[in-house]
Amino acid sequence: MLSSKMRNAQTAIWAAMVILLAGLSACNGAAPAAATQEPATPPVILITQVITQIVPPTPVPVTDTPQPTATPEPPTQTPTFDPLAAPIYYPLPDCVASRLHIGDKAMVSLVGGPNGIRYGRDIHESTVFAYAQPGSLLEIINGPWCSRGWLVWLVRTADGQVGYTPEGDGNTYFLFPAPR
Repeated sequence: MLSSKMRNAQTAIWAAMVILLAGLSACNGAAPAAATQEPATPPVILITQVITQIVPPTPVPVTDTPQPTATPEPPTQTPTFDPLAAPIYYPLPDCVASRLHIGDKAMVSLVGGPNGIRYGRDIHESTVFAYAQPGSLLEIINGPWCSRGWLVWLVRTADGQVGYTPEGDGNTYFLFPAPR
């Protein structure tokens, strides 16, 4: 037994064939034999339109991509020099360790304020005549000497002044190696 869908499909096919044959016979230039005896009824033509539309299961949200408003800043440079990576050594007996040598460039520590430049090696008794500001570079030209447990170097400032300044007291260091 045929299902209802199949019967409907067969009926639609027969109807389309009948319409097609009626249309063809109307286009044939010869009059049908029965037409001479009785007037013929015009054939009925059925036109069916099928609309197909694809509907997505869920709507896709559309988001605007934000446009950059300014040029991004370049990434900051990662330092490649670590002053604390310089090896320590003990240049004088009964004195503190050092990371500096004659001919080195030393940077004044950024913590603790300016480093005093003195006339003499005794940092507690000698007069300060200039100050090396934090971050400034000094050239180590001679030394070291031990002044009451502090390590002292003879240095030249960027503006050419020459004097004595401490590297550190063993707990706090005021000078660090700078990159060559």
